[in-house]
Amino acid sequence: MIYIIADTHNRINIIDDGDYSTAEVEELVDEAKAEGVAEGKVTVLDSLKDSLEDGSTIISVLKSLYPEYIVVAANSKYNFVPIDNSLAKNNYNIDNLVVNENNNRYSYIVDDTDVSKFGIDVSAHQGDIDWEAVAADGVEFAFIRAVYRGYGTGKLVVDDKCIENIEGAQAAGIDVGVYVFSQAINEAEVLEEASTVLNLLDGYTLQLPIVFDVEKVNDSEARTNSLTVEQRTDLTKSFLEAMENAGYDTMIYHNTEMGAMLLDLTQLTEYKKWFAGYNREFYWPYEYDLWQYSETGHVNGINGNVDLDLWLAE
Repeated sequence: MIYIIADTHNRINIIDDGDYSTAEVEELVDEAKAEGVAEGKVTVLDSLKDSLEDGSTIISVLKSLYPEYIVVAANSKYNFVPIDNSLAKNNYNIDNLVVNENNNRYSYIVDDTDVSKFGIDVSAHQGDIDWEAVAADGVEFAFIRAVYRGYGTGKLVVDDKCIENIEGAQAAGIDVGVYVFSQAINEAEVLEEASTVLNLLDGYTLQLPIVFDVEKVNDSEARTNSLTVEQRTDLTKSFLEAMENAGYDTMIYHNTEMGAMLLDLTQLTEYKKWFAGYNREFYWPYEYDLWQYSETGHVNGINGNVDLDLWLAE
């Protein structure tokens, strides 16, 4: 069931706390409709109805109506996070995004020139990879999981395909970076992740950054659920500083919820960003270099699904 709230200014009404629950919407929707009819202002309701009947999702409608907010569907609510004008914005133009209808891969074309690079990110989940076939299929770069920490157990594990994948990708002429799936909850754990990665990479050269992948796990028992924004941000900085002190380039991976609600990006402006979002749009307003645009891609040399990435440039 979809609930719409309208006010007399032809907008959807945002509750004061920045989000609303299903129960609150049920209570307000009748009032909003009645008010709209009484005031003769039903245009917004008709517009929303048309958009939804055309197949638009409620989240896409909300995004279009509130360009001054980042709209995040999380915690069984629609959260409205004001865009921070102190943060640098990206200048990506959706008109420059070209989709290959044969394989659903994206390119970013400026003045008839492809200024983007096509890549993937992989882990042991992809099994044995034929990197020569991957390269022949147009993959230019790959981010390879180095280590991961269990979100319930807290155990830190080296990805058993990491070195094999680094060597195979580089031998095939593919640029390589690595990422760490962190579920650290304190300074000691995040520094353990950093030292483990540095030891693992001893003797290897990377062409691309080491990425700190700090994700929210949709499990009520996830050990990181209790972290505050400040704590999560501080842990992120600690890892990235350790990598940079060791001479590596760095990057942060995040999706809309993590970037808008769970990290303080004003404290992370010096680091490159890798944004994950699976809609054909440049909705995320802030600067980012790398876009993970699909988690169900297909590439020769890999069995099953693989994440697809686009390195963007102007």
